[in-house]
Amino acid sequence: MTQVLHPLRAHMRRGATGHGGNGDVVAEHLLHVDPLLRVTCTVRPGPSLVRVAGEIDRGNAADLLRTLEQARRIDDELVVDVGGVSFTDVAGLRALAAFAASGRAVVRDVPHQMRRLMDLVGMPAFGEPVERPVA
Repeated sequence: MTQVLHPLRAHMRRGATGHGGNGDVVAEHLLHVDPLLRVTCTVRPGPSLVRVAGEIDRGNAADLLRTLEQARRIDDELVVDVGGVSFTDVAGLRALAAFAASGRAVVRDVPHQMRRLMDLVGMPAFGEPVERPVA
């Protein structure tokens, strides 16, 4: 069976920019930018790394979710690093939780203020199953 590669992953295999610590070629690509938020993807062997930095709110949460879903076309297994997020509201948490629940994605480096908001609204950690009340 022939594997079809996303252009960014194919670009990496051809020997694009930069080298990882183990000699593997990596490339970082800008996926989304707005006045508050920047999302990049580092294509690498194994799961690709998506970095989210800035502020996530009701105004850009849908754009973030759409960008993360598009990143899955680059790699079906992703690590989403949110360590650079300085602010998020509940809409941002919901977007990240929806993405994490939709497939093979690990959300890591969750900032303290984001974990605190998750606790306040009763949201489980990303990747944990959501308990549904029995009717």
